[in-house]
Amino acid sequence: MLRVTLFILYLITLVRAVALPLQQGSYFIEFFSEPSSIECDIEHAQFFRQAKIAGIDMHVRNSFKQLFNGVAIDLPDTGNLSKLASLPSVKRTWPMQMRTRSTAIPSSNVSPNLMFAHQHTGVSEVHSKLGFDGRGIKVGVIDTGVDYMHPDLGGCWKTPGCPFQYGSDFVGNDYDSATNAHPSPGPDPRDTCDGHGTHVTGIIAANGTKVKGVAPGVTLGVYRIFGCPGNGTGQAADDVILRAMEAAHADRMDVINMSFGGGSGWSEDPLSVAASRLVLDGIVMVASAGNDGSNGLYSSGSPGLGIGVINVASFDNWKITSLSIDIHGQGKNFSIVHSSPGNSKYRFIFENPTQIAAPADSTGSVEGCAPYADSYSGQIFLIKRGNCTFVEKARNAQKAGAVGVMVYNNDSELMSPTSESPEVTIPLVVIKGDDGQAVLDQIKLGNTTASATNHTMSVENPTGGHISSFSSWGPDPELHLSPAVGAPGGHIFSTFPLALGAYTSLSGTSMASPYVSGMAALVLQARAKKATVDMVRRLILENAHPIIDTNSTDYMPALRQGSGMANIWDSISALATIDPPQIALNYTADTDNSSADTEDSEPNAMVPRELAKLEKSSIRTLTLYNHSPSDFLTCTMTHLAARSVSSFSANGSFAAVPRTWPEDEQTAVARDTQPWAFIDSPKLPIRIAPGDSERIRVRIFAPTGLSTSDRWLYSGYLRFNLLWDDQVGTAQPLHVPYMGFLGDYSKLDVLSAPEEGLPYVSIKGSSEALEEGSHVEINSTHRVAVHYRLEHPTRVLKLQLVDSTNTTQGYLPYGYLEYVGRNYQRGRARYSNSTLNGTLYHDTDLTKPFKAQPGTYRVRIDALRPLRDPSDPEGYQVWHSPKFIIDSVSLAKSQTSSKPEDDLADDSFRN
Repeated sequence: MLRVTLFILYLITLVRAVALPLQQGSYFIEFFSEPSSIECDIEHAQFFRQAKIAGIDMHVRNSFKQLFNGVAIDLPDTGNLSKLASLPSVKRTWPMQMRTRSTAIPSSNVSPNLMFAHQHTGVSEVHSKLGFDGRGIKVGVIDTGVDYMHPDLGGCWKTPGCPFQYGSDFVGNDYDSATNAHPSPGPDPRDTCDGHGTHVTGIIAANGTKVKGVAPGVTLGVYRIFGCPGNGTGQAADDVILRAMEAAHADRMDVINMSFGGGSGWSEDPLSVAASRLVLDGIVMVASAGNDGSNGLYSSGSPGLGIGVINVASFDNWKITSLSIDIHGQGKNFSIVHSSPGNSKYRFIFENPTQIAAPADSTGSVEGCAPYADSYSGQIFLIKRGNCTFVEKARNAQKAGAVGVMVYNNDSELMSPTSESPEVTIPLVVIKGDDGQAVLDQIKLGNTTASATNHTMSVENPTGGHISSFSSWGPDPELHLSPAVGAPGGHIFSTFPLALGAYTSLSGTSMASPYVSGMAALVLQARAKKATVDMVRRLILENAHPIIDTNSTDYMPALRQGSGMANIWDSISALATIDPPQIALNYTADTDNSSADTEDSEPNAMVPRELAKLEKSSIRTLTLYNHSPSDFLTCTMTHLAARSVSSFSANGSFAAVPRTWPEDEQTAVARDTQPWAFIDSPKLPIRIAPGDSERIRVRIFAPTGLSTSDRWLYSGYLRFNLLWDDQVGTAQPLHVPYMGFLGDYSKLDVLSAPEEGLPYVSIKGSSEALEEGSHVEINSTHRVAVHYRLEHPTRVLKLQLVDSTNTTQGYLPYGYLEYVGRNYQRGRARYSNSTLNGTLYHDTDLTKPFKAQPGTYRVRIDALRPLRDPSDPEGYQVWHSPKFIIDSVSLAKSQTSSKPEDDLADDSFRN
């Protein structure tokens, strides 16, 4: 049984380091026994009895026994936390983590291009030729709820014949865990104010003339975990999400879709672990990989990193059919497409021709980042993208009298604006760069107007069929391949709440995940629900098609696209499967000749001589199954090398945009600078009898021509070419991606290099590092800040105050963190910090505070290197600050409790 209790909620303790907020005063209390065991009821009763005897005042939020054995509570007096943690029935306590709803990216208001995507993923063929629509399969959607009155979704709730037969509202419209912490659930999960869940549900199961989902015949369960936008931060606490997961489990959903998550996640993340348990219980779990692609490697988030979960990357749709703007110029009229408005409350509708102006602001810039000197009442502003937010552009234009804003992009793509602000009440949209220039040319010639109604126009998407720029990168911190597979997620037209326009186009891995959830339902229907969760996952992954990188002839790295673009026709038609469907090679050390097997094998004459002698190779054994009941299968293998990637530039500096090899089409590529693979057997081709299987040994060579100091992650695809001896000569390829690290992954530094100026210690509020021998006082106005940057995720991070003999005196506030994601390259996420405020902690749970004493000290940071044992001191990268002398310590009253001082008023370095 998966030990959920071993890992559940480890990440809660580290959220200050990865920008995931906590709900103050709220905690998970974990008990000792496994979830779903007979001891759970006994332990729950023991806990409440012991807490009552101890006189601990608490409010129980939720009790859990299926996926987690424990309770979620509010503790009015956090000083009681250490008393509660010492109760005999308590294994561990955890602060309550909050998650922000996954932000779907408004793209263009698109007409039915979801069906167009179906033509490229095999969905149309499965519908028309096989008649599968997911009937008889139950799919759960954990999200913002759904507008079940939408006609394309049935217009009903739990009536006979209605697609919605399961689900609940766990929060209510007013819920926000940061500002309104206690849910007030409504009678059902109807969403008329957000739309994310309605859009997701439509991708799975819409059955209308405008939108037809991937599996329009499924039975649906909807579990609402987010309230309406505008109530605060748009967050939900983890106990609410866990409760929804348990409800979907109790309703015996066959497939559960979770289009939320993000950040630099771990498979040990609480929701990842809970999702893994659902997989073990026979539920196909599908989750979005995340929309943090701009943050580079290790940006795939939880819960998609759970073991056995299918986490999904996003590919752009092939065609965009958008609402248009009609331009009336000097003797020239034309139409252009535009994005969805930055605020859905203010649609870009102008029935009558309205004059367009492109004035410079008060600084002379056409980017609109400063106020305008003149008035332009009743006109639409044309503004260049750049140098400030869309809110600032819209606010300045509105103050100058504008009634709408068109922002022209820097390239030929439609990107996603956000102009939601109480100060902005006019519509803002983005248009393509060349369209913006065309409008500018007309303005220079004379009076130019625009009108916009509900007319649409179709344009080819230049990035169609390629990975979406926002889609998150893998791998996970322990070198497991992520994402698992890709599906259409960019510019997807689907259902939306009737009150918000009924239809819209959104982009995000949030849209790609339900696409694969629908595919999983089709596989289960095709297999009469007899396929195991593992079989469903293998059929989807192995029959995906790896995609060539944009503007390249090289395959995109597997840690960006997983197995490639999913194709449900190939999944359902498959006559063979292979196990495992993906290969994680871990790492290739300088003298490593790693092998998953110990068997000897004869030399393979097909292996080039220069590669056969290389040390950096790995052997993996896969099992190929021939599911044909009557025909022999012949197998050969082709290797497809993908681009290698690194988070480090050639000069060794860290870079968010991964460096690639080959760099471009003009790069001369030696064979040893790319990975290579062969079937390690002298007897080829391989023949497999009907209904039989065969073990296949594959040797994979690392790109030895690349330097290990550059820290490359390499990947590629094993294409198994299968041919059956039937009359028609049935042929089918299966693709198995692999990924490895060139060098010794366990020796990687976690902390940033010294030349980047971090870590350092300063007086809080100052960026000037303390020098050796500096004197400091600690009181309500003077504190010591520790600034650091993680360039790789780490399982354990310790920040301690040590004396002149390097003896630990105690942990700093937030000084013991587990399963920490790396820092990103933008804004506050570039750094993390902790504040030495006079309070130290004896324990790693940070529940036993004591007052620091005057003396001579250093700050010591211990960051566990990848894959190392936390109990091994040699496994840590260690940094010491210069010595400094604390002359006096004066604690504020608020620091006498066990809660770490947060100092949120000064978070300039906080991630």
